[in-house]
Amino acid sequence: MQNDILFFAEQRNGRIQKICFELAGGAKRLASQTGGRSIAFLAGQDVYGEAQSLLQAGADCVFFADSPLLAYYSTDFYAELMEQAVQSVNPGLILLGSTTVGMDLAPALAVKLDAGLAADCTGLWVDDGFRMARPSLDGAATDILYCPDGNPVIATLRPGVLTPLAEEEALSFPAASADTVKELSLSLAEEALRTQNRVELIEIEPGNKRSDDITKARVLAAGGRGMGGPAGFETLKRIAELLGGSVACSRACIESGWADTACQVGQTGKTVRPALYLACGISGAFQHTTGMDGSGLIISINKNPAAPIFDISDLGIVGNVEVILPQLIQALEAYQGI
Repeated sequence: MQNDILFFAEQRNGRIQKICFELAGGAKRLASQTGGRSIAFLAGQDVYGEAQSLLQAGADCVFFADSPLLAYYSTDFYAELMEQAVQSVNPGLILLGSTTVGMDLAPALAVKLDAGLAADCTGLWVDDGFRMARPSLDGAATDILYCPDGNPVIATLRPGVLTPLAEEEALSFPAASADTVKELSLSLAEEALRTQNRVELIEIEPGNKRSDDITKARVLAAGGRGMGGPAGFETLKRIAELLGGSVACSRACIESGWADTACQVGQTGKTVRPALYLACGISGAFQHTTGMDGSGLIISINKNPAAPIFDISDLGIVGNVEVILPQLIQALEAYQGI
């Protein structure tokens, strides 16, 4: 098994994204099991300083490319450069985040490398090779994937599946030296590249932020079908405000039009690990719990005493959310002197 692990460090406006620190931590832990190195690939404009940040986050080596042509993502340019990095180190595993950029770059790179691709993974570990877990196409189960030795394996992972290195954990690994930053360059002259590139970025128009990123929230007030409708989610929003958190939901609420898709947790949604997960009116089907069972503290409210959500809860409350949640709001407001 090839031991090195290469991960894609996604940047926007010259700043590496949160998912990069998660991939760096995961790659470092896996590399410690394989006896290999954690290697980052970074492309952008004026990103050398970010390369240093990746070393601090757990990378043993960073390949970076710096050019005005790379300021914004380009499938052709990024795939060409990442192929160069792969050819230099011959990693056994290549990691990308399941972001819009990662999900576009991964298949392009897989074609270039003739490599296996496991997309949208929710788990990754070493067991006689690299093994990956991902939701089945119908969302009813989890598939375990294995790629035999040979060409590199490419995996995209949802945000929140891996975790950054904690400070004490980072200190347990040997520190990387600054000379482990290596520069890559595009193969053709700039003007030739401009004319050859099949897609040219003309302008970026920022859109309105739809909602908070629930993967970054320390507290999530989550609702399921038991919330009864949109009015129930207004109650959850108030609780989230009082707790300094965000609102999340199960798939049933998306299908009913009660909440935004960005709030969905589970196999077909996002994987979250908040310090507190308040599950309200959520039955606890496997498709949902697989996205939140790594939460620090799980408190559940459900009127069905046999609801599966109680099996993974630290505290379970049997009762009607329409009765309990208003009382919770009153108690929180009183505690905060509102």
